[in-house]
Amino acid sequence: MKVEVLEATRHKRMVKDPYGFFTIFVDKSRKEIVVEFYEQAPKGKDGKAVTGKLGMVLCGTTAEAICHTIAREELVSRFDHATYLGRELQKAEIALRYKLDYTQDEELLIRPKK
Repeated sequence: MKVEVLEATRHKRMVKDPYGFFTIFVDKSRKEIVVEFYEQAPKGKDGKAVTGKLGMVLCGTTAEAICHTIAREELVSRFDHATYLGRELQKAEIALRYKLDYTQDEELLIRPKK
């Protein structure tokens, strides 16, 4: 049986999830990851998308627990969105654990010990 081998590639454009979007940050004082879920708002009268309304706030200390909560609450409809969230939440967990700075959609900078 022949198995297809694919070269991994990135999506060239982002496709919005009709369910909504998330902002992720690390609250160092509370020692937790905070995820805000914004429900997708309908387009305005001019046809342009408007910013969503805050629908839920999730707090936790592990990417796994937050991912399970997002899945259980059915907050995503797209696989690419779910995989993106998994990557970002794992970066946030590493930042929390090792006291690093975390900014969503940016590279997590890990400085070697001197």
